[in-house]
Amino acid sequence: MCDDEQEQVNILKECIRKSSIILSDEDKLEFDIVKTVNNYDDAINFIEKVSFKSGIYFLDIEIGKKLYEKNGLDLAEIIKKRDKNAQLIFITSHQDMAFLTFKRKLGAVDFIIKNGNVGDLQKDVNYALQSATKAISNADFIKKNTFSYKFGQEVRNINLGDVIYITTTSVGHKLKLMKTTGWGYFIGNLKEIPEKYGSLVQISQSCVINPENVDRVNFREKKIGFVNGESQYYSVRNTHKMHKLFKNKF
Repeated sequence: MCDDEQEQVNILKECIRKSSIILSDEDKLEFDIVKTVNNYDDAINFIEKVSFKSGIYFLDIEIGKKLYEKNGLDLAEIIKKRDKNAQLIFITSHQDMAFLTFKRKLGAVDFIIKNGNVGDLQKDVNYALQSATKAISNADFIKKNTFSYKFGQEVRNINLGDVIYITTTSVGHKLKLMKTTGWGYFIGNLKEIPEKYGSLVQISQSCVINPENVDRVNFREKKIGFVNGESQYYSVRNTHKMHKLFKNKF
């Protein structure tokens, strides 16, 4: 939280405390205020020493009182570079300042206009925090359900549900990705894939599968069939794992 008026900081802290109680009616939410500062330099010094993911930031736009001074918008740009999913909530005394955040493409969650009314401020903080937590939750859901791989210099993202299986090739670290929409190659480490994507399962030293796209299993032959008509063999050491994974499905 960065606001050059300490009294405003204290009021906001109390509003956030109450918001955690109000918003917990549906979901258990606790907001930990990690740091409060009153100027741009202190904010930057703190940000450069820590690393956050999907943090919520209350920033006073007008922390720089003079034209040449850094302000809350400048601070927001630095935050966005370090925390890609930062949830920015701008505080301002002038409603027309909100336009500047759109102009600079900062993607603010909300704007809180200072009008001296604590009741209005509480409602605004409730709404802003609700919007921010929803955005974080949505981003987490998308990330958990997205498979990312590098194709040349381009990073591609597909729905995790479209992955059928991934196998090694004769070229070191070159993997073959079989999708419901086709196939492709990318550079990676097969062993690391299940560690990163918990719903994918390694069945042998050369193959990782998506159990959701398995439509048949031959336990006698240790053979797994997929929705695209293809099949892969699992290793003897994974026999127990396969029985446990598919015994109720086939």
